[in-house]
Amino acid sequence: RLFLCFDTMQGSMFGQQGYNAQFVNATPQMAMFGHPQPPQQPQYPQQYPPMQVIADAPPNAASVQPGYGQLPQQVSNGNGSVEMKPRGVENHKPVHDNSTALDRIVQIDPNVYQGDDASKVKAMVAQNPIMIFSRSTCPFCLELKRTFNEIGVQTTVVETDKVSGGSGILAAAKSMSGHKTVPIAYIKGQFAGGCDDVKADQTKGLLTDKLAGLPQRPKVVNAYNMDSIQLVVPHRGKAVHPLFWFPNVVNNYVVRLTGLFVTALCAICIAFHEYRTGKWISAFLLLDFSIRLFVASSLSPLGMLATLLVSPLKPQFKPGPPKQFAACCGVCFTLVGTACFFTGHPIPGACVIGGLLGAAAMEAFLDFCLGCVFYGLGIRFGLVPPYVYRIYTNIRQETEEGWDYENIPSGARAPEPVDTDPTSEVALKYKVRTDEWTKDDFNLIRNMQVSYFAMPLSICGLAVAFKLASGVMEMSPIRSDLKPTETYFHTLTIIAAVVFVIFFLLYMIRLVLHSRKCSSEWDCPMRSPSFGAISLFLMLFAFLIFDINADGKTTMGGMMFDGDEPVDDKNWEWFARVIFWLGAITHILLTIAKFGEWVGKRLEMEHVHPTWMMLPVGCLVAAMVAPVIPALDSYKDLPKYGGPTVEAAKLALAQANGDMFGVFDSRAFANYELARFYYSFGYFMWVVLFVITFFKTTTQHNSDDRGRHSIWIWIAAPALIAMVGFNLCMARGAVFGNMNSMEIGTCTDILSMHFWIAVIIFLGLAWATLPYINFFGRDKYGMGYWIECFAVDTLAAAAAMYYSIYGTYSGEVFMMIFLVIASVFNFVCMMWFLTQMVRGRTVFCPEIKWGPLSFMKLTHEAIRAALPNFVKALQEMNLPDEGSLHLFVAHFSQFVILHEEHAKHEDEVIFKTFNDFFPEQGKKFNDDHEHDRVLLAHWKGLVNTILNGQAGAQEKAYAIQELQQAIPPFIEHFLEHLQGEEDHLNPVGKRYIPLELQKSISRRAFELTSAERWEIIIPYLVNNLPRNMQRVRYIKALLWAMPERAQQIGAIVYRNVDSVKWEMMRIEVPEMIPRGAYNWRRYY
Repeated sequence: RLFLCFDTMQGSMFGQQGYNAQFVNATPQMAMFGHPQPPQQPQYPQQYPPMQVIADAPPNAASVQPGYGQLPQQVSNGNGSVEMKPRGVENHKPVHDNSTALDRIVQIDPNVYQGDDASKVKAMVAQNPIMIFSRSTCPFCLELKRTFNEIGVQTTVVETDKVSGGSGILAAAKSMSGHKTVPIAYIKGQFAGGCDDVKADQTKGLLTDKLAGLPQRPKVVNAYNMDSIQLVVPHRGKAVHPLFWFPNVVNNYVVRLTGLFVTALCAICIAFHEYRTGKWISAFLLLDFSIRLFVASSLSPLGMLATLLVSPLKPQFKPGPPKQFAACCGVCFTLVGTACFFTGHPIPGACVIGGLLGAAAMEAFLDFCLGCVFYGLGIRFGLVPPYVYRIYTNIRQETEEGWDYENIPSGARAPEPVDTDPTSEVALKYKVRTDEWTKDDFNLIRNMQVSYFAMPLSICGLAVAFKLASGVMEMSPIRSDLKPTETYFHTLTIIAAVVFVIFFLLYMIRLVLHSRKCSSEWDCPMRSPSFGAISLFLMLFAFLIFDINADGKTTMGGMMFDGDEPVDDKNWEWFARVIFWLGAITHILLTIAKFGEWVGKRLEMEHVHPTWMMLPVGCLVAAMVAPVIPALDSYKDLPKYGGPTVEAAKLALAQANGDMFGVFDSRAFANYELARFYYSFGYFMWVVLFVITFFKTTTQHNSDDRGRHSIWIWIAAPALIAMVGFNLCMARGAVFGNMNSMEIGTCTDILSMHFWIAVIIFLGLAWATLPYINFFGRDKYGMGYWIECFAVDTLAAAAAMYYSIYGTYSGEVFMMIFLVIASVFNFVCMMWFLTQMVRGRTVFCPEIKWGPLSFMKLTHEAIRAALPNFVKALQEMNLPDEGSLHLFVAHFSQFVILHEEHAKHEDEVIFKTFNDFFPEQGKKFNDDHEHDRVLLAHWKGLVNTILNGQAGAQEKAYAIQELQQAIPPFIEHFLEHLQGEEDHLNPVGKRYIPLELQKSISRRAFELTSAERWEIIIPYLVNNLPRNMQRVRYIKALLWAMPERAQQIGAIVYRNVDSVKWEMMRIEVPEMIPRGAYNWRRYY
C-alpha cells in the first residue's frame, strides 16, 4: 500500500520543505513524515498504523494556479518556502485554494490496535491530533472532513461502516464522548463535538486556537512585498438549497409541535372517517402539508400556530432539507387518504391516515423523523447530493447569533438629541441613535404607524368576501359540503372592529403625545396614502353591518324576509349610514388633498409608490357601498322613479342575479349618482396610477423589499371595478327603465372582463414570487404583508359575485379557491403579528431605515468584525515564525487599502457634500483621516522591513515591537472615530440629503476607486460582515445607485466567496448574478 503526500500550494504537507512527493511503504509500523512541534505543544507519536484508503492527490501539481490564465513564477522568499507570483501582473486576481481532493484525510483500520473496542478508541484518540469517527455516506461527516481538509491539518478518520467491527468502534466512541451521532471529532485528545460544534467553533474563531501548532495549508501567498501579499480564498466547493422556498434551517420546536397537531387531526379524522368531518380534515391536512412542502411553516396554518406557541422559546435549529422530504411524504399520505375519502372509500383512507398518525407521533413525542431516515438512505445510495447539508452546517451558528441579535435586548443607549445651534431654526438638528436601540424600541404608542391600519382593513375585507359568499351559497344549485355561513363573516367583523378600535385609540394617543411623528407620516409621499386605510375600513364596516337586525341575523338590503312578507327591521342601518359617511367624506377629502400635493410638490420617480392606489381603491369601495346601504334613501321612503317600469326592471334583475347583494333594494337616483361620483374618479386614477407604478416597478431598483408588498394593491382596483361596474350598470337600467337582455349582457361583460384582469394580475404577481425570480417574500414578516391580504380579499369577493351571476361549477371552484387563499393569508399574517408581539420585535418598533449611503455604515460594521482577527495576528507575530509574519502583513495590507479608499470616499465626496450643507460638520473626521494616513505610511515602511529578506533580525524585531505597541491604541482611537461618524455624520445623510443626491454620492465614490481595489474591498466587506442580511444590504445599497453595475459587483463577489455565502446572497439579490453563473439573467 502506498501513501502519496502532496502539497498543492507551497511547502510540504507537514513542514516548510518545498514541493515534494514521496512514496512510503505501508508497514504495520509505517513511518510518517515528521514535523517540528512548536514549544509547549503536546508531542504526538510519529508512528501511525497502516492506512487502508487514501484519497488521491490532484493529478497535476503544476496545474494549480494562484490566478486566472497566468502560470505563476516560483519565487524563493529566502527561507525555503515558495512564493507564487503571476507573470506581469501587479494587482493580480484572488488566489484560490483549488484543491478538490481530500488530500489531508487519512483513513485507518482500527483493527491494528490491540485490546477491546474502548481501548482501540482511546489509543486512536491519543495517537492522532485530529481523530474523527465517521460514516462514509453521512453528509455531516463529509462536511467535517472537508472543513479540516480545507484548513490543511492531517485528519485521521475511521469510516465505521467500511471497516470490520466498525459498529463496536462507533459504540465505544459514542460511550466515551457522550455524543450520540456521527461524526465524533477529537482535537489533540479533547472531544470537540460533532459537525455543528466544530463549525460553530470555526465561526467564532475558536477552532484556530484549538488547531494551533498543527501544520496547516498556507493562508498567505505572494509574500514578497506588501503590495503583492494575499490571503488565500477558500475552495468554493458545492452547495445547494432545498427546493422551492424551503429554508435551510428550521426550528425543531415548531416541527415537533406541528407534528403534535397533525397527530391530533389524524386521530379525529380516523374517528370520524364515516362522516364529512373526516374527509374535510384529510383535505385540510393535504393543503397544510402542500404548503409546508414549498415554504415550511411560514405560510402553513398549523406551522404558524406552532410558531406562535413556541415564540417565547429560543429556537432549536435543525437542517431543513430532510424536513422538506418529510413534508413531501406527508403530501403523499394525505393525497392518497383524501382521494379515498372523496371517492367513497373511507376505510382505506383511514388506514392511510393512520400511517401518517404514527409517523407524526414519533416526530412529536420521540423527536424521531421517519422521513429523515429515508432521506438519509437517499444520500447513501447517491439519489441526493452529499453536499445538501453544507449550507446548513455553515450558517447554523450565524443563524443562531442572528436570532440572538434580533431578539435579545442589547441594552443600547437611548437616543440623544443634538442641536448644533439652538439660536437658529435651520441649524443642524438630529438624534444620536443606534440600530440596536431601534430594534429594541417596542412601544405601543410612539411606534403606532398609520400603515398598521392595513391589518383591520384586511380582516374586514375577508369578512366582506365571506358575506357575499354566504349569500351566494344559500342560493347555489350546487350544494357544497363546506358552505360559508353567516357565522364566518360575523366573527371576522367582530375581530376587525376590535382591532380597529384598539389601533385607532393608540393612534389618537400618539397624535397627542407625538404629533410630529404623525405629521411626518402625513407629509411622506409613500406613507400618507395609508391614511386611506382608515376611511376604507369605515366604509367596508358599514357594508357589513347595515343589514344585521337586533337578533344578529342578516337581512337583504335592510329587509328581513319571513316567508313572503317583508318585515322592517333597521336597527343597524342608521349606524351604518353614519359610519359610511364618516369614511366616504374623509376619503374624498384625503384624495383631493393628496392629489393636489402630487401635482404641487416636486417628486422624484423614487417617491411614486403603489400605496398611492389606496386612494382610488377607497373611491371604488365608496361606489360599491353607497347604493347598497343606501347612503341617502331607505326602502320605505324610496320615490318611484319610472313607475311600473322600474318595478318590472327590478323583477328582471332579481331573476338575473338572485338579488342577493341588496344593491337593488334601494334604487334612488341620488344613490346612483353618488356611486357614479366616486366610481368615475376611482376608475380614472386606477388607470393612471397603474401605468405609472407599473413603469416604476419594472424600471426602478425596488431595493427595499418592504416596499414591494404594496404592489399587490394592483389586484384590488380591477376586482372592485368588476363589482361596482356591474352594479352600476344594472342600477342604471333599474333607475331609467327599459333594461333589456343585451344591456344585462353588457353589465355581465364588465364584471367578467375586470374580474379576469384581476385574476391575471394575481397570477403574474404569484409568478414573480417563484424562486428563480424571487421578487416577493424575501423579507421577514412586516405589517406591509397585510396589503397583500387585502388585495386577495377583494379578489375573493369578486369571485363570489362572478359565481352569483354565472352559477357555474367552475365559478364555485374559483370562489372557493380564492376564499381559501385569502383565509390562509390572513390567518398566517395574524399568527406572525401575534408572534412578533410576544417577542416584542418588528411590530410597534421603528423601522430601520437605509438607503444608497448605507454602504458607509456597513463598511464600518465589516471593519469592526475584522479587527479582532487583525489584532490577533498582530499579537501572535513573532520573528522565528514567518507564517505569523505573513498572516499579519496580509491582514494589514487589506486594512490599509480599505482605510485609504474609504477615507478618500469620505473626504472627497461624502463629507465634502455634508460640509456643503453644514460647513465644518465633518472637519474633525477629515483631520483624523489625514493623521491616520501619516501613521499608516510609517507602518507600511515597518511592514516592508519585516518582509525584506535583506533586513537583519534585530531590525525586524524592532519593527515588530513598534507595531505591536503602536497599533492597539490606534485601533481604540479608530473605533471611536467610526462611532463618531455614525453618530454625527450619518444623520446628515438620512435627514438632509435628498435621495437623488445620495445616489449621486454613491456613484461618484464608486468611480473614485479603481476596479482592482474594489476586487479587494468588496470581498473584505462581504466576508467580514457577520450576518447575511448585512451582506445583502451592502450590495443592495450599491445597486440602488448603480443598477447597471450589478453583474460587475456580482462577479467580484462570486470570485471571492465560497459557495455557501454566494448561494445565500444570490437568492436575495438575483440581479447581481454574473454571466455564466447559475440563474444568470441578462441586464438590459
